[in-house]
Amino acid sequence: MAKRRSRIREAVNRAIYTGHTDYRIVYVDRTPEQGASLRSVEARRITRVTGWAIYLDDDWTVIPLHRIVEIRDSEGRVVWRRSGGRDTG
Repeated sequence: MAKRRSRIREAVNRAIYTGHTDYRIVYVDRTPEQGASLRSVEARRITRVTGWAIYLDDDWTVIPLHRIVEIRDSEGRVVWRRSGGRDTG
């Protein structure tokens, strides 16, 4: 699992530190009311990336890296995707 998290972290870092601010991070959100669903957040809202999560600018949202499934560019094209046991991108 640590290897997968480090690949996800590298992909997120590439998205937020390349100078492009229009990437979207797609992740699995789990709530008691709705169960699991896909949501996305603008990469520009990420304030910190650690070895296990990303932190958003609202000072309370933390998204674990293992819930990130895709990174999309401004056109909606997938630039990185988790697929099965392998990551691409």
